[in-house]
Amino acid sequence: MKLDFSNKTMDIGTFAFNFVRTLMVAGTGGAELNECLLVAGKIKDNDSESWVQEWRIMADKVAGIAEHAMRLNQTVTARQAYLRASNYYRTAMFSLPHTDARLDQYLTLSRECFHKAARLSSPPVEIITIPFGDALLPGYFLSAGSAQNPTLIVLNGGDSTNEEMVHWIGFAAVARGWNCITFEGPGQWSALQLNPGLYMRHDYEAPVKAVVDYLVQRGDVDQDKIALFGPSLGSVLAARAATFEPRIKACVCSGLIVDVYEGWHAVWPAVLQKAPPAAFDAVFSGLEKVSPQLHGMANHFRWMLGVSKPHEIIDAWRPYNIKQLAPKMHFPLLLVYGEGEAAQSNEQVGLSVLRFVKELSCPVTIHLFSFEDGWAASHCQIGALAPLQMLVFDWLDKVINASPSLPLHDMNTALDVFTKYMHSDKAKLEAAELVKQLRAEFA
Repeated sequence: MKLDFSNKTMDIGTFAFNFVRTLMVAGTGGAELNECLLVAGKIKDNDSESWVQEWRIMADKVAGIAEHAMRLNQTVTARQAYLRASNYYRTAMFSLPHTDARLDQYLTLSRECFHKAARLSSPPVEIITIPFGDALLPGYFLSAGSAQNPTLIVLNGGDSTNEEMVHWIGFAAVARGWNCITFEGPGQWSALQLNPGLYMRHDYEAPVKAVVDYLVQRGDVDQDKIALFGPSLGSVLAARAATFEPRIKACVCSGLIVDVYEGWHAVWPAVLQKAPPAAFDAVFSGLEKVSPQLHGMANHFRWMLGVSKPHEIIDAWRPYNIKQLAPKMHFPLLLVYGEGEAAQSNEQVGLSVLRFVKELSCPVTIHLFSFEDGWAASHCQIGALAPLQMLVFDWLDKVINASPSLPLHDMNTALDVFTKYMHSDKAKLEAAELVKQLRAEFA
């Protein structure tokens, strides 16, 4: 596989994006540079099956190292290998359709390897389940100590896993004196596998309420200091959940799209936007055959949403928007973006963000990583965990410990980047006017 890490490969779902996503957790023990490069050297360009096979082979090899180490009572070696094997199995199954038996197999192995590593960790990573109706939602709890601590709830995105989120945010939270709980809710990998038919839903305040109900029963949680973090699709779900769950005191949204249906619908040419379902399905299916990127995402969406036809995927996103909720948000809000997201989106998506910010009356901070910041400019800062963690926890500490001094709006030059990617004259004029109004109002 040719390794191209230029700006153009930052788009979500490319081989380069997924490779960086796998490698970026090396700092927390979830990957090893040499192993990842060995796999990359064997994967055929744009060959999804080759991707699956090579990552599975490496996952099996590293899991074998862990099992051998356990037999010799070498628990540190075993824990480290289990963490890496878990990540490699996740990478292998990432783009498989749910009709492929390997997805169920690799997802189970990824979770089980992480469970084995969690039991060997010090301090321990608690394996938990959260009752939600007739379902049990899988998750992990990382405690910062026996005292009552501030707690960050991590809400997964459309294709992230609990195990990933422990690496992304969990370990960093504990290092900064925060508890962290990560869970998978309706439509997310292990939750859907373990609770068949528990498809994605837009009203995520329901599962988030169940998580908060669990937290307030713990003795190591400060009930007045609970925050919520959501990346990608999780950002929309998190913003909505925080609006309807008053026990959430602050919310961080990474890569927020205000209207998911609009975001997906806007990328198609006008003729395709107006096409009848049968024609849209035919074109979409043709694009899937030549684009591993689109095929992988569509495979997962079919499963998580409980649909099959391409037009059903797009239509299913209609209720996933928070356009009307901005005036109801009364908690500090951090919006994190990468320039790559603005560059790869339709201008309508950027305008919706600006309109949304204009309607907010709560304290809001917007931070945008530019292409000069490298892969921090990618979707959800894939490949740049340290800058993301620093930003999130420095902001959370201000919210929790010095909220009266929090500025009402802190936008720096972030809004300028959104206007940079407006292409039509109409969009440019509206964006410029929105930015002007925002700066005048909150100068």
